[in-house]
Amino acid sequence: MTTHMGRQIVYWLLVLSGLAWLAARLNRRKVLVLVYHGVHAGCAEPLLNFDGMHVRARRFARQMQYVSRRYRVVALDRLLEPGHAPTPDRPCAVLTIDDGYRNIYRVAFPILKRLRLPATLFVPTGFIRGGRGFWWDRLRLILGAAQRPTLRFRIEGTERLFPIRTVEEQRVTLAALSDELRRLPRPRREEALWSLATTLDVPPAEGGTFAEPLTPAEIRAMAEGGVTIGSHGVSHDSFLLLSRDALAHELTESKRRLEQWTGTRVDWLAYPHGEFSAGVMKAARRAGYRGAVTTIEALNDERPNPYALRRIGVHDNMTLAHFIVATSGLRDFVLGVVAAGTRLWSRAPAPQPRGVA
Repeated sequence: MTTHMGRQIVYWLLVLSGLAWLAARLNRRKVLVLVYHGVHAGCAEPLLNFDGMHVRARRFARQMQYVSRRYRVVALDRLLEPGHAPTPDRPCAVLTIDDGYRNIYRVAFPILKRLRLPATLFVPTGFIRGGRGFWWDRLRLILGAAQRPTLRFRIEGTERLFPIRTVEEQRVTLAALSDELRRLPRPRREEALWSLATTLDVPPAEGGTFAEPLTPAEIRAMAEGGVTIGSHGVSHDSFLLLSRDALAHELTESKRRLEQWTGTRVDWLAYPHGEFSAGVMKAARRAGYRGAVTTIEALNDERPNPYALRRIGVHDNMTLAHFIVATSGLRDFVLGVVAAGTRLWSRAPAPQPRGVA
């Protein structure tokens, strides 16, 4: 039995047994904040969406229907107001979406409007203005265009050899390269992408179907349609890699630009890559933000730190049972149980063949 299969079995057992419902009931005073990145209506190429960042429309709609029935969905602003407390039968939930992909306007926004669900969209303004795909999307396109069985690539002085013949090998390589490139300052990261394209003899990628950015007009239309617009910085570079002046620019310039596009105040921030520090929180407060969201996977207490709100990430590899368990607060417990069970399974002695009498 694979770890993935084991997890799915446990998720469904927890749902069918009622334990997920019980956990949600016990956690009803905590606030669920969900985070999505993209929602697509077509077929997702295995490599471009290898991590399930873009959730298929049917799955997203089903999840929104579940949330609308089980939770009192409120705007992010309401979390800082005294009256945000859950009702006796339903806990509070907040919907957030990061990055500013155009498929949010085309696919997710109509679903949210139909169900009358408020949401907050966090936009990196450089992506909108530049029209160039994020570096991780360009990395996927470059690797997907490769016609070689292996990649020998030097990054930060270390040469590594990656097999890239199959989609699974490409996925493993993507995960390794993404982790390395994310930690580099932007100039060195761009040099690495250019070097990678040159090594593989493919053209430098600019974007693709999944990588299209929203337009300022679409952002304004969503703001007018009830979506709260928040900042995701300018460049989407980790705030921990920036100087104090560069951080101040990211915070103030993105806020100013979004307020210009929407005609409304921008009070909320999402830390790029979820990375932040005490200094970053102070800078966000100085820049005029009321609060900020992280990628820490957990529910929020009744009185959370407004500059360190936790969020449960949703990806396309989540079954409905997985989604229900994750939103109930049971998932961390499940992962621990499955990991322990897998270790025991791997240590168990193989059955010995019986002799024939």
